[in-house]
Amino acid sequence: MNGLVIEGITEGIQGSMKYLADQINIKYNAIHGNPPIFEIRVDLEDLENGKRTVVFDPTIQSNSRENGIRDILQKIIDDFISIAIQIPGRIDSSYTTGDYLVEIKDQFQLYGAMQVI
Repeated sequence: MNGLVIEGITEGIQGSMKYLADQINIKYNAIHGNPPIFEIRVDLEDLENGKRTVVFDPTIQSNSRENGIRDILQKIIDDFISIAIQIPGRIDSSYTTGDYLVEIKDQFQLYGAMQVI
């Protein structure tokens, strides 16, 4: 019975991740006429050595303020995975405590979905 619950949770998370991956895909948005979900400003900044560098605002990578695009996406993914702790109690337990987080974090198809994002 736990296998069915874990499979259902995994499919729900994977569906959410696929939707997110579609929403940040440029080609998908162009075909479906969707506006971008992120707005990133690109600037050229002069460096001290006379060269120029490209700067993104917000940053595309993670940063110390945790407001980069990668940070935002990770928070969204974490929210998807938190579905595993929303189910009150495990079916295989005589107690009402426990969740399915450990099993969900071991699902390899979710790793693949995260890599797509």
